[in-house]
Amino acid sequence: MSVWRFTGLNFVLFLGAIQSIPGEFHEAAQLDGATRWQQFRYIVAPGIRPVLGLSVILAVSGSLSVFEIPYIMTTGTTGTSTFVIQTVKFAFQFNKTGLASACAVVLLLIILGITWIQRRLVPDEKVDIV
Repeated sequence: MSVWRFTGLNFVLFLGAIQSIPGEFHEAAQLDGATRWQQFRYIVAPGIRPVLGLSVILAVSGSLSVFEIPYIMTTGTTGTSTFVIQTVKFAFQFNKTGLASACAVVLLLIILGITWIQRRLVPDEKVDIV
């Protein structure tokens, strides 16, 4: 369910970002003889860059904290489990809530670290659309 939710969210975000680009830019690019690839590269891609960054952050944090699908498929059997499934087992099966809380904080730090690295590698540019 969460995979479909993120796909729909991404579609809406990208659609909104593309529609927020003024049509005059595309028209001017066509008059100047730009190909569809050049229009995408120089007009659309810079316009959707903030949304792309947000989508990457949401995808990484969502994939690190995935719980429902692996738990429903395997219930943690056959020796396979994700970090979140192991944290839930610590909390509810083994009654080690302190350890489970520590695991949740470690997961949060991992997500924050990856987000920080992603923001450093792809910094936001101030784009002035006149």
